[in-house]
Amino acid sequence: MVTVTPTNKDRSTGLPLRQRLRQAFAQLLNRNLPASRRIELSNGWPLYFLPLLLFMQLLGPSPVWIALLVSLLIVYGVGYAWLRTQVPHIVFERRREGSMLVVGDAFQERFLLQNDSSLPLHWLEFADSSRLPGYNPRQVVSCGPGSTYQWRAEAQCGQRGVFRLGPHVLRTGDPFGLFSLEIEEAQSETLLVYPRVALMPALDLPKGNLSGRDRRRKAYSGTERAPVVRAYRPGDSLRHVHWPTSARQGELIVTEVETEPSGDLWIVLDVNRRVQSGRAATSTLETAIVLAASAAAEYLAGGERRSVGLLTAPARQSGWESDALAGASAASGLEELAAEGGEGGADQVRADGSDSHLVAVPPLPGKGQVWRILAALAPVQAGDLSLDNMLHRSRGVFNAGQTVLVVTSDVGFEGADWAAELLHLRRGGVSSSVLAVTPPALPGSFETVERVAGSGDAESQEPLPLEPVPSQAEESDPLLTPALFDDNQEQLAEILTRYEIPVQFMAAGTALTPALTYRRTRTVLRSTPSGGVVAHKIEEDVG
Repeated sequence: MVTVTPTNKDRSTGLPLRQRLRQAFAQLLNRNLPASRRIELSNGWPLYFLPLLLFMQLLGPSPVWIALLVSLLIVYGVGYAWLRTQVPHIVFERRREGSMLVVGDAFQERFLLQNDSSLPLHWLEFADSSRLPGYNPRQVVSCGPGSTYQWRAEAQCGQRGVFRLGPHVLRTGDPFGLFSLEIEEAQSETLLVYPRVALMPALDLPKGNLSGRDRRRKAYSGTERAPVVRAYRPGDSLRHVHWPTSARQGELIVTEVETEPSGDLWIVLDVNRRVQSGRAATSTLETAIVLAASAAAEYLAGGERRSVGLLTAPARQSGWESDALAGASAASGLEELAAEGGEGGADQVRADGSDSHLVAVPPLPGKGQVWRILAALAPVQAGDLSLDNMLHRSRGVFNAGQTVLVVTSDVGFEGADWAAELLHLRRGGVSSSVLAVTPPALPGSFETVERVAGSGDAESQEPLPLEPVPSQAEESDPLLTPALFDDNQEQLAEILTRYEIPVQFMAAGTALTPALTYRRTRTVLRSTPSGGVVAHKIEEDVG
């Protein structure tokens, strides 16, 4: 059986006569024009007078009918020639100002319209399809012959993420409103808005995992001899017994070596949607992302200068967002993990029907690593992979001597599951610490509680003036109360304290001081009772 694929000519022959005439007329109008520039007939109803005028001329010849017929044709000819002349001489540019934006920054674009023709542009509409929230640079402008027109558009970056700038369309027409010209720009640009970085409170990381640049040393038994000795303890190898010293002191004495652990820090961010609550900036998800970004900046650019990496399991993106993230990931050094230690790794995630995937930024030192981690955090959306499952599937990622900082909102009954995974890592020489994000402030709960494993008592901080914010968890579960959250925190702290894993709590929406601020001046227009407008310049600190 032979299948015949119809060509465009075959398709056009199957169309109604009226539609075929329209296509032929459109091809005639746009002959030898680029595909991105298209002239269309906007108002064709006056052309219906042509056969009427011809009929009247045949019935009763008169110069009036000829004059009307010629005038109509001249008007349409001039309108078409007007746009045809302007088509190759309209130049448009859009330039983005600034390369790196964080939440709270002002995004600005500069637009330039250049008319190189000898005819004026009476009007030109700029229609944009950008997806940046709150950004609408649409304008209707005019431009004289051989001149340019510029304008700027600005928007506040209120949320992190990957956003599309463009595509856009320029529309104009002839002075008579008979024809229209559309100039399409199909290309778009990806705008990456990084999460905000704040000053972190002191984190309690396990002792002994020093940074690679820290000059302090931690002594423990090893393969190289050193002048440091101590009394024998059960479990010490007999290879390290210093027999001459033991003979002199009458007890077993072992030698130690001075080592410098790598101190690599892995920030493990839990974005499981089942444990998230709150809305927008006060949600547990956004607070956890800010804490993860801030911790990375602190340990990469602060005093310790560790090598820091990131591991998380966000939801998969689709469509243009997936393509944009692929480019951003390639530029930032992100990796999608097929983690060892779990059955099937990332492939098993998809087989289970999950929309999450494991993404990692390998530990590296330097300030450039801060932007790689921020780029990985910018598009993160809540997935459906639990923290214990993520740790289980990425066991092969961590190496002995490294430290794992877990940032999670899972302070419920599943804490024992991921605590067991942390114990498994500790048996492999990977120490851990936990930063737990509690739900937004509920009625009767206005303070942040901090507890460090091994300290015994909770340390109360000064109450924060937080307004009660209804959380998603509160709306979905009528039995959820502040007392229940306190019980969950107590149970989690008890479990981790039992295994000597440091843990600290912070409420979502807690006001943190921005790590970077700058002073700007902006103009505010205010109306007067008499109907006038007064401009005021305001200086403000922006973080």
